[in-house]
Amino acid sequence: MSTPALPTDDHSDIFSSDFDTGLATNAAESGSQSCSPGSRPNVKVVSAGGLVFRKSGNLIETLLCARARPGHYGEDAPLTWRLPKGTPEHGETVEETARREVQEETGVHVKVLAPITSIQYYFVGHDDGIRYDKTVYFYLMEPRGGSTEDHDAEFDVVEWCSYEQALDLLEYDNERNVLQQARSLIETYREGVGP
Repeated sequence: MSTPALPTDDHSDIFSSDFDTGLATNAAESGSQSCSPGSRPNVKVVSAGGLVFRKSGNLIETLLCARARPGHYGEDAPLTWRLPKGTPEHGETVEETARREVQEETGVHVKVLAPITSIQYYFVGHDDGIRYDKTVYFYLMEPRGGSTEDHDAEFDVVEWCSYEQALDLLEYDNERNVLQQARSLIETYREGVGP
C-alpha cells in the first residue's frame, strides 16, 4: 500500500483523492484567495485516525475514546464517544499520522493493517468564522501492546467495547459508517487470512 506524504506547514495546496486511487501530497488550502469584503475563504484540512479491533472469544471489540460533554463535569457527566484521530505533523504520511494519533490518544501501540475509508464534513471556526472543509482518513489497526491507562489528556475515557456497543455509543453517523464499512475487513483479519 503506498502512503502519501502530508504537506509542509504552509498548507498551500488542496489535499484530495481517496484510498483507492492514491492520495495527493498536499493537505490544505490557505486563505490567500481574493474575497469580497466580509467573506471568508474555505480552508481544506486533513486528519487521520484508526479503528483498532481485537478478538475476545467470539466477540469483536473496538477501541473508543470519550470526553465529557461541554459544561458537564464529574463521574456522571454524559460522554461524547469518538474514534481516535488527529492532525499531521510536518513531513508525516497519512498512515504515520493515523498510527501516532491513535497511540497518543488511546495509549495502545498499534499496527496498521489496511485503509478503511475517508469521511468529509465541515465546521466553522469559533474564533475566526472560517469554514473548514475536513477530510479524515481511517485505517484498520490491531493492538500491539501499551495500555489504555496511558492515553493522553485529550480524552477522559478510553475503553474496549463490543462491536455492537460501539455502534450504539459512537456520537456521529459518519464514524458509525466507518465502523460498518470496516466489518468485512475485520472478519477477514479475524479469520487470519488478511487481504
